[in-house]
Amino acid sequence: MVLSDVPSRPLRELPLGLAVGVLSGLFGIGGGALAVPGLLWLQLSQHAAHATSLAAIVLTAAAAVIPFAADGAVDPLAALALVAGSLAGVSLGAGFMHRIPANGLRLAFVAFLAVVAVRMLVGIELDRDAHVPDLEAVHVLLLLGVGLVTGILSALLGVGGGIVLVPALVLGFEFSQHAAEGTSLAVIVPTALLGAARHTRRGYTHWRTGMTVGAGGVAGGIGGAVLALGLDGLLLQRLFAGFLILMSLYLLLRGAGEPTAEDAGS
Repeated sequence: MVLSDVPSRPLRELPLGLAVGVLSGLFGIGGGALAVPGLLWLQLSQHAAHATSLAAIVLTAAAAVIPFAADGAVDPLAALALVAGSLAGVSLGAGFMHRIPANGLRLAFVAFLAVVAVRMLVGIELDRDAHVPDLEAVHVLLLLGVGLVTGILSALLGVGGGIVLVPALVLGFEFSQHAAEGTSLAVIVPTALLGAARHTRRGYTHWRTGMTVGAGGVAGGIGGAVLALGLDGLLLQRLFAGFLILMSLYLLLRGAGEPTAEDAGS
């Protein structure tokens, strides 16, 4: 199925975007862990789902970062360093995603979901204040490296990269959970935009679907961010982890013995 054959289904796309936006705002992630399976449900191919997820994430993350920025929970210097690294990583990842078979891409995404689930199941109780530490030159260099890895994963898996950024900022750079989430969302916007644009060259990004899902995610992103700033997220993280485990099982069962459009050569 080519992208022009994908039907427009706003009654499904908008609610999907709303759910993606809530998760994005709550956890400081792009929401690709939900967007990619949701786009597969909307009958996009594996590669197109990953690419189109990035298009949707641009809008949801842009909306979700607003409450964090208003609360002072975004570090501009850290965000700039991470963006510089992530944009380079996106270019690398997008350059060879087409070489990965759809089944391999699916299994990589399932593994990604498992990592996300473990991180959220473990959970760490942290200071909920919007604390942003002072960064030195060596920290900026390390952030460039973190951004590079984030960009590669973003382009390959169709995620914004927040699941890498948030733990890295909290554990490696002593950010508070709020500051890590806010800074992560600021980085996700340009990272996802470049990834979606790069995948457009190979015809993977379905912008109409992505923008509709993203439009649904605007309200969800703002609402999720407001909740994150006022509530402890440990229980929500564990509930979400359970959802991811179920989603991983679903994708494994769905892909068993099922060739995709790319594999079938259609």
